[in-house]
Amino acid sequence: MFKMLYRFRKKLSWAVIGNIAFALSQWLIITLLARFGSASDLGLYSLALAITAPIILFLNFDLRTIIATDSTNQYNFSDYFFGRISHMLVAYIIVLCVAITYSNDKKTFIVIVLLGLVKIIEALSDICMGFFQKKENLDILGRSQLLRGLYSAVFFGVIYYVTKSLIASIIGLLIVMILRLLFYDLKYVRQLIEIPLQFKKTTGWELIKLAWPLGVTALISSLNANIPRYFLDYFYGVAEVGIYSALYYILVASNMIMTPVSLLAAPKVANAYHRSNRSFIKTNLLFIGVALFVFSLIFIPVFFQSKLILRLFYGVDFVGYSTILIVLCSSMLFAFINSFLKLSIVAARQLMVQSSVNLINFLITVSIGYYLIRTHGLIGASWSLVFSRSIQTFLLSIILIFIIKRKET
Repeated sequence: MFKMLYRFRKKLSWAVIGNIAFALSQWLIITLLARFGSASDLGLYSLALAITAPIILFLNFDLRTIIATDSTNQYNFSDYFFGRISHMLVAYIIVLCVAITYSNDKKTFIVIVLLGLVKIIEALSDICMGFFQKKENLDILGRSQLLRGLYSAVFFGVIYYVTKSLIASIIGLLIVMILRLLFYDLKYVRQLIEIPLQFKKTTGWELIKLAWPLGVTALISSLNANIPRYFLDYFYGVAEVGIYSALYYILVASNMIMTPVSLLAAPKVANAYHRSNRSFIKTNLLFIGVALFVFSLIFIPVFFQSKLILRLFYGVDFVGYSTILIVLCSSMLFAFINSFLKLSIVAARQLMVQSSVNLINFLITVSIGYYLIRTHGLIGASWSLVFSRSIQTFLLSIILIFIIKRKET
C-alpha cells in the first residue's frame, strides 16, 4: 500500500513540476516581450494567439479528454493520433485563409502562420498527453511538459534577446515543439501502446461524429476567453491587447497548478460515473473543494501584494494595473470549478448539451464584453471575464444536476 502511494506521489510530483515549468515558460515569454520588446510585438504575439487558438481548439475536438476518459477502449491510440493529423490539416488551411484576410502587413501574416504551425504541432503532442493521462503515466507527461517549457523559454528568449525578431523567436518555438513530439512523446507512446500505429481512412470522420460537440464547446470557450482581446484591439489598439495579455498570463501560470489535479481527476471522474451516483457526487464535491482550496492559495497573495507582483515581473510601468490584476485573478475561482464540471459532463457523454450551454454563455459574454470594454477599457475587459466564467459555472452546474437526477431514475 505504501509502495503504491509512493509511486503515485512520484508520478503526480512530476506532473506538477512539468506543468508549472511549462506555465512559467509561457509567462516568461510574455514577461520578456513586456520588459525588453516593443508594445507592438507583445500585442501582435498575443493577438496572433487569440486568432489561431479558436481554430485549432475547434478542430482538436477535445480528443485529449475523450481518450483520457475512454475507459471502455472504444478507439485505440492510432485512431486518435491519425484522426488528429487529418483534423489539423484542415485547421492549417483555415489558419492560412484567416491570416490572408486579417493581416494588413507581411509581419502580421507571418506571425499568425508560424504560431498556427506551433499550435498544430502542440496539438499532436496533446493526443500523446491524453494517452499518458489515460494510462496514469503522469511522470512521463510531466517530463514532456518540463522539456517543452524549458526549451521553449530558452530558445525564444535567447533568439529574441539577440535578434529582437519576433518571427525568428517563433521559429525557435516551432523547432522545440517538433523535436519534443518526435523524440520524446512518440518515443514513449510506442513503448506503451498494445497495437502498432496504423492509419485508417475512416477514423478522422468517426471521431468528428463522436466529438464535434466538444469541438464547438472548445471553440466557444476560446472565443469567450479571447473576446476581451478582440474588442480591445478594435476599440483601443494592439498595445492594449499586450497589456491585458501580460496581466492575463499570470492567470495562465496559476492555472497550471490546477492542471495536474485535472489530469488525475479525468479517469477517476469517469470511473466514479460508471460505478454509482453516490460515488459520482462524492468525487465531484471532492474536486470542487480542491478548486476552492487552490484558488485561496493563489488569490490571497495577489489581493494583498498585487503591486509588488507586477513590479517584480513586469516593471514599474505595470504597477498602475494592480486593480485589474485582482479582478482578473478572481475569475480563477470559476475557471477551476469549471474544469472539473466539464470533466464530469464529458464522462457522462453529455456532449451536445454542453455545446448549447457554451453557445448561450458566448452570446451573453459578447453583449457584456462589448459594452464594458467599449466604455471602461481594460477594467471592463477584466470584469467581462469574471462575468463570463461565473455564468458558465452556473450553466454547467445545472447540466451536472440534470445528469445526476437522470442517473437516479
